[in-house]
Amino acid sequence: MNVSLAGCQIWCNVRNVGRYRVRLADKCCDFQEYIDTTYRTAMSYEPFSCLGSARNELIVEIFQKISGFLSALGSYFVVSDIARKVWHGKATDPYQRFMVGLSLYDIIFSSMFFLGAWLTPKETGWLWAVGNTASCSAQGFFFVFGGFGELLYQMALSLNIFLLIVFGWKQETFSKKVEKPMHFIIIAFALATAIVPLVYETNNPGCGTCSPNVIWDKCSTKDEVAMVWVYLHVRRQETRNRRYNFR
Repeated sequence: MNVSLAGCQIWCNVRNVGRYRVRLADKCCDFQEYIDTTYRTAMSYEPFSCLGSARNELIVEIFQKISGFLSALGSYFVVSDIARKVWHGKATDPYQRFMVGLSLYDIIFSSMFFLGAWLTPKETGWLWAVGNTASCSAQGFFFVFGGFGELLYQMALSLNIFLLIVFGWKQETFSKKVEKPMHFIIIAFALATAIVPLVYETNNPGCGTCSPNVIWDKCSTKDEVAMVWVYLHVRRQETRNRRYNFR
């Protein structure tokens, strides 16, 4: 939301209310509005407020763009390789199809890292920030959509490996019973999670990129639990095999 006050353009979020501060050409504008007295937060949009100096900000921007480009490029090669197999009539299994989904979401997520401050509102004063409110909202949406979708596909890959190794499932069984519902659930959850901040206008610029102004207290560990279970299962099998390994 753009709010004009004393000749200054201030980018703010109507859901997180408090005192917002923007420094433009050595002129500082403050405003305070009470919409929700139970939740207030202060945000400072001063140049280099996150990284300390212009040099640090430049280094972060360069590395962010390089890593985002390389990640998106690697995911593109994964998608193109599997697409060629399909084009030539070769069969694919659920693992490969999950990899396609994971790679597509990674391309979206990494592209937002590559674009970085280019989509951040220029009023923030960050290096290379040339965006506006609309571009900031779009970046926040695709950040969540790509990042959450990528996380869910990683969990799907872990579940696939877990069922194949621990319970002895075949890929054909997994494809018939689990794969299609998982694709639908992942896309629906990622889309819903990305739409909510967009509707409630909670995508805010922070350190050169725009994302929902939410602190996640807990991280999902379902994929780590599945991998630990797989490790313990394989270790038990190796222990049993050693008992019959006579030399």
